[in-house]
Amino acid sequence: MMQQELTGTGLRGPFPLAPDAIEEELVDKCPGAYALGFIDHLGRFSITYVGSAGEDLKSQLRSHIGTAAQFKFRHFAEQRQAFEKECEMFHQFMPTGNFLHPSRPHGADWTCPRCRK
Repeated sequence: MMQQELTGTGLRGPFPLAPDAIEEELVDKCPGAYALGFIDHLGRFSITYVGSAGEDLKSQLRSHIGTAAQFKFRHFAEQRQAFEKECEMFHQFMPTGNFLHPSRPHGADWTCPRCRK
């Protein structure tokens, strides 16, 4: 089910936001960032929500099943990288499902690479 990365996000996909696709494509217990959305009438991936998971991206995506048609993702070695990617996508795409700037994990002193929040 390997699909190519689409220009703009640096993420793999899109894949159906369904248990089988999540199980097949993601690694267990790994940090990562993701985008939820759908393919629009021009064949483009339209992002409706972005997020990250500091410890288990697979579990985080499972919690979104039913909220969007598709997802894109990228695993990262460290939580901070996933948080920074989420911030970058938030600023770049301004998804309609994200009302607030991504918050850093409790106890972390990281800042957004775009706005330094």
